[in-house]
Amino acid sequence: MAALGATAGLLGLLTACGSKPAAEAVAAPAPPPAPSVAPIETGKPPYGEQPSRTPSPPSAPPTCPESGVYVLAEEPSAAMGLRAMTLKLTNCGKRTYTLKGYPTIRVLDEDGKPLDVRVSHGSAGIATLDNFDAPPRQVTLRPNETALAGVVWRNTVTDSTVPAVNGKALDVAPAEGSPRQTVAELIDLGNTGKLGVSPWYTPEEPAKKTPTSTPTPRRSAWTTTQ
Repeated sequence: MAALGATAGLLGLLTACGSKPAAEAVAAPAPPPAPSVAPIETGKPPYGEQPSRTPSPPSAPPTCPESGVYVLAEEPSAAMGLRAMTLKLTNCGKRTYTLKGYPTIRVLDEDGKPLDVRVSHGSAGIATLDNFDAPPRQVTLRPNETALAGVVWRNTVTDSTVPAVNGKALDVAPAEGSPRQTVAELIDLGNTGKLGVSPWYTPEEPAKKTPTSTPTPRRSAWTTTQ
């Protein structure tokens, strides 16, 4: 009996040593979390691209002034410091409008005051351009017809002691004594202090010569030769 009791005590001791309380049991490893997937947003371009902007509708023509014509400027073309710009006069009235000669032009600063700029008829030795030195012709415009004139200058600094002139607008009259209009456009003259102006002509008039070497202006009617 004593032997049986000893054996039972030994088995109880081994059982106690081979087990752990429930609080100390090792838990099974938790499964890895499922990868998070961002919701797909419709209507947005991939890779951070921005949606293309809706093009703005074309702007309406300006209100017709009492003179019956309005003047706009096209974007200047630029090449090696040479600037050439086209003025476009439109007959917005109900009667024919007659021109002969040159527009009268003043360059204005940001406060609307005239700058000291010499304006000459023709190319004024600035560059060789088609039609700039042609004699003036009478131009008669029916309603909605247009006439063109060119303006040329150089953005050149020849004297570092003289400040460069940057006009903010042109003050334009179709002819001497006509009502004047302001055309907003940057006129970067360097310190040359001069502009050349062509006579008015109609767009259908053919060019008198073909330029020998020049970049084609983006929007200007003038082509230049260096």
